[in-house]
Amino acid sequence: MRGKQLLKSSSTLLGMIVLGGTVLSACGSAKQTADNNNGADALQLKVMMIQQGPEPPKPDNPSFLKLEHYTNTKLDITWVPATTYDDKVNATIAAGNLPDLMLMRNTRASAQMNAQQSGMFWDLKPYLKDYKNLSKLTSVAIQNNNVDGHLYGIPRERVLARYGLIIRKDWLDNLGLSMPKTVDDIYNVAKAFTLNDPNKDGKNDTFGIQDDKSMELLKQIALYLGAPNGWGIQNGKVAPSFMYPQFKDALALLRKMNSEKLVNNDFPIAPKYDYFNQEKAGMYFSVIDDGDSRHTDLLKADPKAQIDVQENFDGPLGQRVRANSGYDSLIVIPKTTVTSETKLKQILGFLDKLGDPQMDDLFNMGVQGSDYTMDNGKVTKIANAPGVLDIVNFKWDDQTAGNQGDITPLRVKIIQLFKDNEKLAVVDSSAPVTSTTYNTKGKQLDQNITDAEVKYILGQIDDKGWDDAVAKWQKDGGDQVIQEYTADYNKNQAQK
Repeated sequence: MRGKQLLKSSSTLLGMIVLGGTVLSACGSAKQTADNNNGADALQLKVMMIQQGPEPPKPDNPSFLKLEHYTNTKLDITWVPATTYDDKVNATIAAGNLPDLMLMRNTRASAQMNAQQSGMFWDLKPYLKDYKNLSKLTSVAIQNNNVDGHLYGIPRERVLARYGLIIRKDWLDNLGLSMPKTVDDIYNVAKAFTLNDPNKDGKNDTFGIQDDKSMELLKQIALYLGAPNGWGIQNGKVAPSFMYPQFKDALALLRKMNSEKLVNNDFPIAPKYDYFNQEKAGMYFSVIDDGDSRHTDLLKADPKAQIDVQENFDGPLGQRVRANSGYDSLIVIPKTTVTSETKLKQILGFLDKLGDPQMDDLFNMGVQGSDYTMDNGKVTKIANAPGVLDIVNFKWDDQTAGNQGDITPLRVKIIQLFKDNEKLAVVDSSAPVTSTTYNTKGKQLDQNITDAEVKYILGQIDDKGWDDAVAKWQKDGGDQVIQEYTADYNKNQAQK
């Protein structure tokens, strides 16, 4: 995270930022032609951008007009639905008919990786030092986008230390329990939430932990016990976490918890948040900002419900927080369209301005008078305001700077935890490396291991069945992935 002033935030807006925008019902070009008083020298840019809401920003959206005016640009944007966005990117790359600026999400998938390695996009690493804001991109975001020593886009940064526990504090209080601080505590609280009537309704209608197909519970328990986050360095090799003994210990604990009905046994198909929102489960693991953004209906139905979050758990390796990759996508500039260095620098200047304080406030709150009012420094959001919507997709930093509006005490705590725990974040060691085998076989290899994890936790296979699944993963291409990841890791280390 860049060193910035942490103020107030709108939970709704931050949720939209995490998701990365709004959705259009069909692909197509929405030309933004409104007059925003820019001069004749305005930079003309064609952009392809993702949406997840029902409509794109309208041409007269106040936030969009302010962005154009401040950056002196005219933006011609093709908005593409999230459900088809990645396919559209791949098709656009294959056709070679690229815009000036494009968001690219699956940067390690074969088509997008090949496009980077073939030199289709500008290598931006040599230019970053010349821009006051872009020069502050985090080293993690840059490192994890490394491709043969190059950086083929601007990473859209994300808070690094985001994962942890969301829990019903009122249930803890009802049972006289403290916030869990260790894996043993997590187990004991889950058992109490299952057996001791934490909602005090006299019924046996609750259980400890909700999990879902993301299996975040397994990932985080394994990390607290000492396994890596996804992939780590073991005996000089880049190795998957499931080959570490601590991961097997986590599997065994979850198997026990499942047999004792402390976790929902339909987790492979259970919708995320549902059991927690229905007041059946007392905690779950996810990004902790979910605690302040995903439970509006629960709090309306039960105003006495209290939600809290926790990231700091003690373990044999000390406190460790599961990190994301430090980014969620790249904003790339194709060489086939932007053919001159002059135009490239103009586009980088546009992106750099998006890190200015005026743009921080815009992306966090919208436009004063249209989206919010200000009274003695207090921000009040205007009902049914136009909002920033998918305009946030242009913002490449982690959005923790600037005035963030009126937020809850829980949101204040979450933002502070993000800041305090960055030093505890454990990053996946495979994030900055590449493997040809993984690009072609990784999806199936991952699925085979996930299937084995589920079967083991549910008691459908024993220790031998698990060991056989790992051996099959190795034989089917996993060993080759390890070899290729390790070779790329060693090459990266030598280049430092």
